[in-house]
Amino acid sequence: MKIQRQHILAVLLMLVISMDTFAYKKGMTMLKPAEGWREGLPSGNGKIAALVYGNISTERVLFNHNELWYGGKKSDLPDMSQELPVVRKLMDEGKYQEANEYYKNKMRASGFNARNARYHPAFDMILTTETKELFQDYKRTLDFESGESEVSWKDGDVAFSRKLFVSITEDISVMSITTNKSNAITGELTLDIHDLKDAIMQNGKLYDPGFVYTTKAEGDFVVFTASGSDGGEFGGVLRIINKGGTTSASNYLGKENTSIVFDKANELLLLVDFFANEASAQAVPRLKKRLLSINESYQTLLGKHKALHSKRFNAMGININPDSKGETSNEYLLLDAYQHDASKELVQKLFEYGRYLLISSSRANGYPANLQGIWNGDYMPPWSSLYGNNENLQMTYWQGLPGNLKESMLAFYDYFDAHLDQFRYNAKQLYGCRGIYIPPFMSPESGVMRHTAPHVVYWTDAAGWLASFYYDYYLFTGDEVFLKERAIPFMKEVALFYEDYIVKDSKGKNILYPAQSPENQPLDKIYVDEKTGRTNKVKVQINSTIAVAIAKEVFSNLIEACGEMGIEKKGIATWKKLLKDMPEYEINDEGAFKEWLHPDFKDNYEHRHMSHIYPLFPGHEITKENNPAFYEACKVAIKKRVTIGLKSQTGWSLAHMANINARLGDGDKAIEPINILTRTSLGQNFFTYHNDWRHMGATLDFFWGKTSPFQMDGNVGVSATVEEMLCGSDAQMLRLFPAIPSARDKRSFQDM
Repeated sequence: MKIQRQHILAVLLMLVISMDTFAYKKGMTMLKPAEGWREGLPSGNGKIAALVYGNISTERVLFNHNELWYGGKKSDLPDMSQELPVVRKLMDEGKYQEANEYYKNKMRASGFNARNARYHPAFDMILTTETKELFQDYKRTLDFESGESEVSWKDGDVAFSRKLFVSITEDISVMSITTNKSNAITGELTLDIHDLKDAIMQNGKLYDPGFVYTTKAEGDFVVFTASGSDGGEFGGVLRIINKGGTTSASNYLGKENTSIVFDKANELLLLVDFFANEASAQAVPRLKKRLLSINESYQTLLGKHKALHSKRFNAMGININPDSKGETSNEYLLLDAYQHDASKELVQKLFEYGRYLLISSSRANGYPANLQGIWNGDYMPPWSSLYGNNENLQMTYWQGLPGNLKESMLAFYDYFDAHLDQFRYNAKQLYGCRGIYIPPFMSPESGVMRHTAPHVVYWTDAAGWLASFYYDYYLFTGDEVFLKERAIPFMKEVALFYEDYIVKDSKGKNILYPAQSPENQPLDKIYVDEKTGRTNKVKVQINSTIAVAIAKEVFSNLIEACGEMGIEKKGIATWKKLLKDMPEYEINDEGAFKEWLHPDFKDNYEHRHMSHIYPLFPGHEITKENNPAFYEACKVAIKKRVTIGLKSQTGWSLAHMANINARLGDGDKAIEPINILTRTSLGQNFFTYHNDWRHMGATLDFFWGKTSPFQMDGNVGVSATVEEMLCGSDAQMLRLFPAIPSARDKRSFQDM
């Protein structure tokens, strides 16, 4: 049975490949402090996050809370259902330019005016430490198995250590400061608004984000409160527990009683609690009381947290680098990768890091990981740090089920289930359909569509793509309660939409339109706007390959699931008929798998998205065994993306390409995009960037403010690639080690 196959896949990844016998360091070491928040050491518990810069004299720890968003604007959707036939008529007549702008113009003319909220920082903890001599033996480390970061150095004969983690069990940040000498810790501590130098617009200009904030030292507490978030007030309370020294209130940056000075302490324990979207008058007393009730030591608190974090992290693991102790610093690994292919040690760390990041940014009963996971220091983050449901969010969770990260996956299902009524509203208002329409771009507080751009409003397949994760949860876990109560109901909502949305051509075949191949446009569909002089691209299409593939997958999964449960006989008959009438996939004159199944739309290889490969990956419809012609055509299509379209790629698209090549069983081609990514789009702390910021000719040349954007999807996409290279599966078989790179040199997986 299919469920057994998928369940075996999870078991093999947990037990066969990853027996816990590898004695090497699972973490990273850096020899320099961060120059900004993007290079910080990340910790998180799925709700609260910290980034440790690692400076000695003036340390900064950036905190995030995943419920803090601002600048969003909601608007009722106009009833556009009567406009759908108009758009289709324009497209039937070949008037794609008019169809492209039609919904946008109508929606704006009706007064629709909305935008997604932006994810914003919570605040910073700023720690000033007295120094006497020039530092020595500096390093900062992150332990993937515990989530603990450490900054250590020597000041003369005094060895200092600052350790921090974000507790799963207590929902607080915990930091300890220790030395090897008595009475050696002296400095100052406060909470403050996050560095306003990070309030930068896309064009690089500073702006005022508009937050009103206060900081006050009250005994052993520092209280930070602010307003300006969409949900109301937010902030935090810091409690300092001082062992062996003295503390007193002081004036940070000339503001009275805004910091605590500590003098000649033996050890400090710093506890920070958080509130979001709540009146500070109620929140602050509650947080103080809770922090006062925490009397355990740092090690005790860490032990409680680590028991949960390490269990999740070690639920699956691999070792492609058995001869290494895993102690090479990031700086050396990055310099090596800049001159050569990525080393096995670097690939190993990237696999584990992506796993660590998803665990730390996604948990049950919380929001899913956003475009930056949970870590953000920008007041105007790239693309608002939203949920990109046309690629990015899906990539974030590709590794989840094969990697046995069920706890992290639950955030995904909890979030989308919570917005079903709004998704039904979208479907009705936009297209007059039953079922659900999920917007390609969302911020977490609302599921209502907020965009009018053609590449957004005309893409109707987000819900179908997301539905595949629901069915996969059952396939990997065998949880029949989940299947009956969550997976089948969600898939039925998607199928209802397709039942109403799909129309027939003169031969009785299904037509899905307007459709989109996410964010791409046909090569010959470009025009100049007569009013603005701007070059526009046609983002409205007919029978995009991904639209057909996703609809087929939804129907196929429903037929199989409901058949196993012995339910929905009438529905099964309807879905089988729709499945039978789907258009066939096609191969173009160059031997490549076509992106649009309509003669009016010519393939465009110079684009980062590779959505049309969906039937092969992440779907399972096309395999080498069941359709070798289409399988080979997918190879051609991807090859053209690397040759013709390399300058159009991004960090995340290289990770996507690596996954596709792994599914194609080509280990050398799978590792090639990872080599490009590590050379062009990897930061000092291994955060993946949207593109190369050094102007070296690979990837898009794109800046947001000071640099190219950080996006976590590339990190987690690499983890998914390594899983796919070592253990793959489709509807018929399990493949062990299907895409191991050839033994070209000592860097290969071959000698593992």
